[in-house]
Amino acid sequence: MPEMPVALLEWRPLRKNTLRGFATIRLGKSLRIKDVAIHTSNGKRWASFPSKPVLDQQGVQTKDERGKNRFVPLLEWLDRDSADRFSEGVIACVEREYPNATGE
Repeated sequence: MPEMPVALLEWRPLRKNTLRGFATIRLGKSLRIKDVAIHTSNGKRWASFPSKPVLDQQGVQTKDERGKNRFVPLLEWLDRDSADRFSEGVIACVEREYPNATGE
């Protein structure tokens, strides 16, 4: 599986629950994606596209059955292989510049 062409432009660490921080990346030669969330849980790490809060009709953010705020992704991969390659590429470039930034 070829590595996805990802370059790290900015890293903002923020540890909260599974979240480890946010990356701004360049994908390929000309696509910049801000606020890519990096998560870690149970020995697994993944990168998530930016998301926005799910709001009710009054504009209040909704919560799931556990009482946590709900979010919906703005972009999504159409296949698991691409999503996995993206996560691996983003995490690898963050770890190259900030060793152990995504660890538990």
